[in-house]
Amino acid sequence: MTYDELVTNIRNYTEVDANVFSNSVINTFITMAENQILREIDLDVFKLEVAGTLTSGNKFLAAPSDILTHRYLMVTVSGNQIFLDFRDTSFMKEYWADGTDTGVPKYYSVWDQNTFYIAPTPAQAYAVELGYIYRPTQLSSTNPNTWISTNAPEALLYACLVQAYSYTKGPGDMLQYFRQSYKEAIQGLGVEQQGRRRRDEYRDGMLRIPLKSESPGP
Repeated sequence: MTYDELVTNIRNYTEVDANVFSNSVINTFITMAENQILREIDLDVFKLEVAGTLTSGNKFLAAPSDILTHRYLMVTVSGNQIFLDFRDTSFMKEYWADGTDTGVPKYYSVWDQNTFYIAPTPAQAYAVELGYIYRPTQLSSTNPNTWISTNAPEALLYACLVQAYSYTKGPGDMLQYFRQSYKEAIQGLGVEQQGRRRRDEYRDGMLRIPLKSESPGP
């Protein structure tokens, strides 16, 4: 589904024209819908790994500008790759209260949206690799096709319609219908992404969905 097709579908489903649902209003729906999908489903296609270097004596590491959520942080020490343990910032400050002594990093936490906090403070310029989920460029008139709009158009449309009906304070039954439709679409996407795409049929067998069996009764 392209951007123009989505805009047309939103107006057609809601029977609201461009005077109320201007492109700027619909762009807000799309932003909120895409954010919801990205938060609810861990999509393989948006996983990245980037290499960097810790600075000796600096307990902070800059996060990528497009990061949505981190997955892991790995440091190379004497040729060995070691995964750092993730901890809350309060633990880090208690564990490494001074923050001036240096050593081999063991832990990391999120300091703010742009920065990771490393402890102990790196004793040298260790190489690191960060795995994370990135935020893709939003569907728009200048970016008319995205992975979500192409591969999960139902989830995107229903998520936008939930926003649209909430915006106009439309009928409660229709709002509930689109919420349920979105839920079913996102569950289907979850089965594909977190089920089929993360299994090896040779080792795990075919993915099977259990069916409820009714008792024959007396």
